Amino acid sequence: MSFQINDRLYWPEGKRKAFTLSYDDGIEQDRRLVRMMNERKVRGTFNLNSGLFGRKGRVAAGKKEVDHIKIPAEEIIRLYENHEVAGHGVNHESMYGMDTARCAEEILTCRKEFEQITGRPLTGFAYAFGAVDENILNAVRLSGISYARTITSTYKFDIPLDFLQWNPTCHHDDERVMELADAFLSDDFYFSMYSPAKLFYIWGHSYEFDQNDNWDHMEKLLDKVAFKDDVWYATNGQIQSYVDAYRKLIFSVDSTKVFNPTCTSIWLGGIFSEKTVEVKPGEITELLPAIEM
Repeated sequence: MSFQINDRLYWPEGKRKAFTLSYDDGIEQDRRLVRMMNERKVRGTFNLNSGLFGRKGRVAAGKKEVDHIKIPAEEIIRLYENHEVAGHGVNHESMYGMDTARCAEEILTCRKEFEQITGRPLTGFAYAFGAVDENILNAVRLSGISYARTITSTYKFDIPLDFLQWNPTCHHDDERVMELADAFLSDDFYFSMYSPAKLFYIWGHSYEFDQNDNWDHMEKLLDKVAFKDDVWYATNGQIQSYVDAYRKLIFSVDSTKVFNPTCTSIWLGGIFSEKTVEVKPGEITELLPAIEM
């Protein structure tokens, strides 16, 4: 016999599903991608390089060569106004093997310059080339970054335990992405000891749609997941901030009450239960009764 304590994280309004996107480099193809996302009210995070505004180039990376032209600084606020701007380094350097001081310079300078452009604190980061080691992690922490994305696919919908090594579900071109989308949208029970709430996290570069001539692939993916009443569409930063607020909750020793010291309402439920309770900011809330298993 055991008891299920109803203290697990659920998304806002008690939802079990959250969807987010993360796109790198801040390039002209983002204009089309952002338009597609806005039309479907899907939200995401765009990871940009503060030292490369307007830089013109080409990229192949083993595929068809296409334009890789950076968005000018004066367009940043308007283009990404419905989304989140996060850092991707000043010059998109692979910091792997660098000392902590040089890593911090690449990360913190990028953060400062985007804060000056957008007028708001920058809390997110995406590792250039997915490169991360202990010095890079130290630099991210020292730079006040709250979350940082890798490029390692989990093929799961789990909430990350370490947001500074946030592994996405998969890349948008992954052959399993539509299968994963169906599993995400399904109401079938999702088992995780941490939380039954699902997080579907897609990443990529918008120039890849030109390389592969598959903008229609992204349209189909967005059409599949958009406009669902039971899905929370959020930026990376909104998800990290919500989970961080959950982790600051203070539970009574007997698991019957919880105090919320944050300014964010948090929804709690059980692993095997569909009922939830809202824990409002600054209040003590009775947890749902534990279930005997």
